[in-house]
Amino acid sequence: MSERRQQLLTAIKDAFRGVELGSGVSLHETVVIDNYGGSAERTAARLPDEKRDWQRLVSDPELARIGGVGGLNFYDAAGLRFHLPAYLSLAVIDFERADAGIVLESLMFNLTHFSEYNVGRLSILSAPQRQCVRDVLAFLRTEYELESEELDEAIAGYWSCGPGAASQA
Repeated sequence: MSERRQQLLTAIKDAFRGVELGSGVSLHETVVIDNYGGSAERTAARLPDEKRDWQRLVSDPELARIGGVGGLNFYDAAGLRFHLPAYLSLAVIDFERADAGIVLESLMFNLTHFSEYNVGRLSILSAPQRQCVRDVLAFLRTEYELESEELDEAIAGYWSCGPGAASQA
């Protein structure tokens, strides 16, 4: 693994250290929400999910699998803050991973399109967490030669940690 990848993974761990799920939406709960399931189904889906240590999710194949139904679009703010570092780590480790294509596309979409819904969920992130997202996006842009006006604008605008950056959309 390259030194830059290792630096980013360390930065993610540091920025999101101690973040727990709390009452936020869990990984398998997103599938139930997407399928219009009720509260009993959500509770059952949530039971086996990780709630305390997001780092355990990085190697969980379910994180990469859940994306066509459920996934990033269905987390509330607390759920997104808990799961985001695992998704960012997955992207840094292997962005071109075949079994995670849908999830990583969804990650890029959710971090570069600033609907009122997304901005509301992302506003929970601290300045160090926002900087981490910016650094990962910049790395992915360079490493994989991603050309996207939305990505460039997100890096330079919303994810920059300067004053008022969080209100830009």
